[in-house]
Amino acid sequence: MSSAKTNGVSQRNESYLPIAIVGGGLGGLALAVGLLKQGVKIHIYEAAHVFSEIGAGVAFGPNATRALGLIDERLLEGYKEYATFNDDRERDATFMCLRWGMDEQREEGKKAGELIAYLEDKWNPDSAKSIGVRTRSCIHRARLLDVLVSLIPEGVTSFAKSFKSAEEQSDGTLKLNFADGSTAMASAMIGCDGIKSKTREIVCGPEVEASYVGEYAFRAVVPRAEAEKALGADLARNGQLYCGYGAYIVTYPIEHGDFTNMVAIPHERGESWTWEQEDWTVPSTKHDFVRQFEGWFPPLVDLIQKYCQPYTWALFNVEHTSPYYKGRVCLLGDSAHAATPHMGAGAGMAMEDAYILSNILSHFIASRRNLEDIETAFQAYDAVRRSRTQKLVENSRKSGLLIDFIMTGVNDDAHAMVEQLENLYKWLWHEDLEAQLEYAKSFIPALDRIFD
Repeated sequence: MSSAKTNGVSQRNESYLPIAIVGGGLGGLALAVGLLKQGVKIHIYEAAHVFSEIGAGVAFGPNATRALGLIDERLLEGYKEYATFNDDRERDATFMCLRWGMDEQREEGKKAGELIAYLEDKWNPDSAKSIGVRTRSCIHRARLLDVLVSLIPEGVTSFAKSFKSAEEQSDGTLKLNFADGSTAMASAMIGCDGIKSKTREIVCGPEVEASYVGEYAFRAVVPRAEAEKALGADLARNGQLYCGYGAYIVTYPIEHGDFTNMVAIPHERGESWTWEQEDWTVPSTKHDFVRQFEGWFPPLVDLIQKYCQPYTWALFNVEHTSPYYKGRVCLLGDSAHAATPHMGAGAGMAMEDAYILSNILSHFIASRRNLEDIETAFQAYDAVRRSRTQKLVENSRKSGLLIDFIMTGVNDDAHAMVEQLENLYKWLWHEDLEAQLEYAKSFIPALDRIFD
């Protein structure tokens, strides 16, 4: 079998068409980094004219930072260079400080701003420390994108390529069609094209689509001095989650503490919701925010009002039971399992996907020496990732109900809320990804001889 080198790594499938990665966001680039490290020939097709990310901060828990290092140690090191942590070193194992966002609706109840509990890693607090991070870390999306792009060599990306469709050829390879009329050939395709994925329709059919969850977000990025002046250093420099009746507000430092990212998310009343607008990001006003958060912790509301962006972002998720692959097409990240942000785990789950899929594909190619039945590798990936990632969609929704005090049977019982949240985060943080990969490999018997 012929081979070539990219970034000094031998490409084991050089004699075949590349594996196409549709979408150059965080998940797609993490997968590309993992595949390139393993010597797999790839090509990235990105709809935009440059790599870019929307949004400010993204949170990573211990599972997510471990995945970065497993994909490529250089990725973890780059991440650590830009990551922001809780300023208080006594809170190294704390993911969030849970607080009352408004007065407790009980006689002589707690007041807005008061502490409920510390949501922390009580099961393995040294898990994050062992790789040089802390239980909670945050990074500006643009900085993480920069780290990923720095690990992508020239010549493997095509920009301004909005994916339209794919056609299977007589030999099983794929012809990719783009909106500009151009085409490309690939041995297989992985859709990393986000929550509005066009690849998902190929794999799952049109009936599996993103669903509005009855929530939307107001966002603000506040300079450090202003946040400290209004809230005090402790609240400004450490992650806080303000719980309330029908809404919550999360705040945390980014850019090494130079700014505090703030996101306020109200939950619509009732059990059935629809989003009528074509766009998911719609114009909004400071008045809209204040109206939704009347009665909340005054210094926090005043601060967000001052810096509130003039838009709201509707929240959707992708919940289903369909396989994440069909033939030579596979899904990764939000295209397969977009979740609400209530556990700060969406990007981290895509990093887990990237680690598992990049290694499965590499091992598959090493054993099979051809890509004719690559569906076997995708089947192994689906077998270990679908249940966990769809569980995150469910758990993220539960988390939102808990911190909004609208979970049936819990409501504003703070003790019960914390207990259930801890169960959700224990499940999230301490998955053994390397064991998951070994289990996935068991679905490809031909791999056994390589690792004997």
